[in-house]
This record gives sequence, C-alpha cells and structure tokens, in this order.
Amino acid sequence: MEEPSFLLEEEYVSGYNNKDMKYFIFLFLSIISIEISSQEKKFTIRTGVGYYADVMSMYNGPVIWLEGGYKFNTGFYMNGRVSVSSVDWNMSEGFFEGYRTMIVRQMADITFSKPINLRSQHYLEPGFGFKLKREYNFYPDISIDEVNGQTYVYTRYSQIFYEIGFTIYLDYYYQFTNNFYLGLRTDTNVIWAVGFEGLTISPLFGFRF
Repeated sequence: MEEPSFLLEEEYVSGYNNKDMKYFIFLFLSIISIEISSQEKKFTIRTGVGYYADVMSMYNGPVIWLEGGYKFNTGFYMNGRVSVSSVDWNMSEGFFEGYRTMIVRQMADITFSKPINLRSQHYLEPGFGFKLKREYNFYPDISIDEVNGQTYVYTRYSQIFYEIGFTIYLDYYYQFTNNFYLGLRTDTNVIWAVGFEGLTISPLFGFRF
C-alpha cells in the first residue's frame, strides 16, 4: 500500500518542478524582451540624391551618397560615407573647344556628429571629418607639332588622381515615432591643395535601429 503513495508523491514533486521551470523560463524571456525593447538605438543609416557644385568653377551636376553611423555613450556618432558626383561643362580651348566633357568624383568620408534636439522631434546635426577623393578628369586634347620636317601628334584623354581634405556638414531633419527621419543636408569640403571645393545640397532619408 505504501508503494502507490510513494509514486503519487514523486509525481506531485515532478509536476511541481515542471511548473516552476516554466514560470522561471517565462520570467527570464520577459526580462530579455523588456531589455531589448528598451535598448537605445545605436545605429543609423541615411542616404540622399541631390545637387553638387564645384565652388571654384561653379560647374555643377548630381550627387548620390550613402552613410552609416554608430552612436557612442557620449552621444556622438562616428559615420562612414561613400558618395559619387559628376560635374560637366563645355571646354573653352584646345582641339575639342566647344565640346562637352565631365569630371567624376568618388569620395569616402569618416565623420563625427552629434544630434541636437531643437524641439519635439526636430533635430539639427552638425558634423566634421576627413575626406579621401578619387577624381576622373576627362579633358581630351590633340596637338600637332612639326620639327625639322617631322610631324608629331600628341594626345591627351584623361587624368586620375587622389586628394585628401576635410568635410563639414549640417543636417536638419524631423524624426518620426517609428525612427524614420526626413530632412535636408548641406555639405562642403576643403581640399589640401585647393581650398573649398565641393558643395552638396541634398534631401536626407534616414533610419535609426
């Protein structure tokens, strides 16, 4: 008669342990989900397509850019950006005078920025950093020279060179409750050998996660 009693007691203890374990797992998962949902958004990604001008010559064209950033505990973001712009104009001299040509600029930037909450969900975000630029300068030309009865033809098509400098920009945007934000970017850069060179004005589309 005691054996069934022992089995009943063992079954009761086993059932109690299962319920306790389920409760513990439920509590653990609830804490994790609360922690995850309450975490501050550390990453951001933004992009835009807009207007680009060479401030030295005032030739202009389009620019497209893509940027990603990570937020430190200080509130500053470290951002990495890639962009491509093109500028075209009519050549004013040489064999191809009057023909249209172009410059293509491929740029990479490392910048630091910090959002400033103006009011409600309106933000101003100034940034500063370093730029590496690769430039394709398409400037074809042909020149003909005669020396001692010999005719020499010289040709030129393009130049490719690298430059470094600084980037300064200012973003204004409105951030929605779903962490998507929309605004405007103005950007300029200083190249070591030239000074102020490029000017960008572009709509801004971004998201924090």
